[in-house]
Amino acid sequence: MAQETVYLSRSDVEASLPEPGEMVAAVEAIFQSRAEGRAQGKPKTGLYTEGGNFFFGLMAFSEDLGYALCHNSMGTPLDKVHSGLHHIHSLEILTDFETAMPVAVMDAFWMATWIPACMTAVAAKRLAKAEPKTVGFVASGGQARANLATLRSVFDIEEVRAFDARKESAESFAAHAKDQGLKAAWSEDPRAAVAGCDIVVTSVPYHPGLEPFLEPDWVNPGGFVSMVDLARSWRPGLERFDRLATDDHAQAKSQFADGRLKFGGPYDTDMTELVSGARPPREDASHRAAIIHPGHAIGILALAALIHDRARAAGRGTPLPQ
Repeated sequence: MAQETVYLSRSDVEASLPEPGEMVAAVEAIFQSRAEGRAQGKPKTGLYTEGGNFFFGLMAFSEDLGYALCHNSMGTPLDKVHSGLHHIHSLEILTDFETAMPVAVMDAFWMATWIPACMTAVAAKRLAKAEPKTVGFVASGGQARANLATLRSVFDIEEVRAFDARKESAESFAAHAKDQGLKAAWSEDPRAAVAGCDIVVTSVPYHPGLEPFLEPDWVNPGGFVSMVDLARSWRPGLERFDRLATDDHAQAKSQFADGRLKFGGPYDTDMTELVSGARPPREDASHRAAIIHPGHAIGILALAALIHDRARAAGRGTPLPQ
């Protein structure tokens, strides 16, 4: 009998999302597999227009999971978004590793949402100070909520500080954190979401004319920063961090050459080295550490495989004609 290919819509994927801690564990495991030679992924390739539109693709496979993946994302600057639409749209093809037959075409909105948050948590387990309690968020949208969820899955977070260019977003996110029993405050001063925090997450969206406004020196000794926004919100001086990581050395080089990353390194380590122990975790309580992560294909594969298997076990998905 021929293998069935299904379409998993955005609602199918959302209904099949695991708990944040399970997603973090899946991403962690696939980077360990990569270190042991059982998973591979190519650096992200992209096209970028003068007007700010972007198109990029990723590919990866995992022998342990039994899948290969092609991921495609398209995006526009925030000032070009059509009413009611998000500024990024993504699709994935998940393929059986043994038969090379596609098993699913998947809306990848939620994978693109959760992979940066999972990378934040995996890196923070190794580069953040012991028992971090306070997290600052610069930009308070969907990435802030996802990052808070994954960080709470690995740490006992007590306090949230929020900043957003739209104060309504910062207010809403602070209320969201309070609803979860956390102490939370928002500010119209971005420094308040950086200085004094154990962990900082910056996820400022790209838009033409954006000027960096965060100072590296605001980060406390012992602080850890996850630059989900590829450091676009940070002024020069990243080299002053004691530890500076990326998700993949080769990808950082290619993304810098393409102009996607404004900081070309050097990077102290990447995610595969951190997870496998090839490079050490934090060794000094006073060190300031950061990670810049454009999003690596094998991490996205880990989430896609996990979500696909949960969706199919629940009977979700629309069969596609052969």
